[in-house]
Amino acid sequence: MNIAFFEIEDHEKDYFQKHLSEGNNLLFFEEKLNEDFDISKIKDIEIISVFIYSDLKKDILDKLPNLRFIATRSTGYDHIDLEECKKRNILIENVPTYGEYTVAEHTFSLILALSRRIIESYKKVREWNFSPEGLTGFDLNKKTLGVIGVGNIGKNVIKIAKGFGMEVLGHKKNPDPELEKSLDFKLVDLETLLKNSDIITLHIPFSKETRHLLGEKEFEKMKDGVVIINTARGGIIDTNALVKALETGKVRAAGLDVLEEEPLLREEKELLSKSFDKKELLCVLENHLLLSNPNVVITPHNAFNSKEALENITKTTLKNIHEFTGNNFQNQVPQVL
Repeated sequence: MNIAFFEIEDHEKDYFQKHLSEGNNLLFFEEKLNEDFDISKIKDIEIISVFIYSDLKKDILDKLPNLRFIATRSTGYDHIDLEECKKRNILIENVPTYGEYTVAEHTFSLILALSRRIIESYKKVREWNFSPEGLTGFDLNKKTLGVIGVGNIGKNVIKIAKGFGMEVLGHKKNPDPELEKSLDFKLVDLETLLKNSDIITLHIPFSKETRHLLGEKEFEKMKDGVVIINTARGGIIDTNALVKALETGKVRAAGLDVLEEEPLLREEKELLSKSFDKKELLCVLENHLLLSNPNVVITPHNAFNSKEALENITKTTLKNIHEFTGNNFQNQVPQVL
């Protein structure tokens, strides 16, 4: 097969060369596939693999008469014209999830950093102060964890929480008694979760409906001394409301991997892309009010960033390409006319 890869990183190139070179003609391009690219270089291509900055619209597809399959190395696929692909019988597969364990583990890294006062302890020892005074934490055992969003990541958060002996309340759109039974937790409405949770963690996408899901009114409903964790999207929490809740003690502490003022990301992997302007994120961090609060731990949108998660992107893409050549599809993107 003739296969072209765009927006390719060195480690991805090495991986695909190792696993796809035999019997295939591989082309690798660091640039995006868009109207500025010289299409004549790939006019006979049958398979294309891209990331989110490429623009596979009608004008591009018109110039690729042999294209039969698109393997996007992303979860999202809004950079691909689905209707035109449907008309041309071009199949598309994506990477539906790659950080479900990684983000769940980072969630508990933040919880433990706060519950066991890890950051303050580390700073003390670096200053040659080995006194545990002022470093009293709290146990997770028998505490109630509220999980807002019980998708792939939320499910893994619940599994980890049960290992710590925690009670778990979950909130999702649709009832799922089988899931409740299998993971031994209880699905409740949002208000019940807010009122009864000692720690609340967010695992939902950002949208018009979820913007400022946790605002002033929601913080008022929570237990005094609640802990807030956000590894999803910054805009789900009203930052001003969180700052006030921290000042009053309503919120004891917060662990944040995301901030409201961050540039809107379609994919976490954008942060590692050569096309992403990292200065924007640096400006947010430099000027953020929460950075100076001793009860807040902030990480730089790094929850997704593990060796295994990044390998999962390339492995799933390779699997998708093999499935196409074997006419067996598991990650096919729905194409609706």
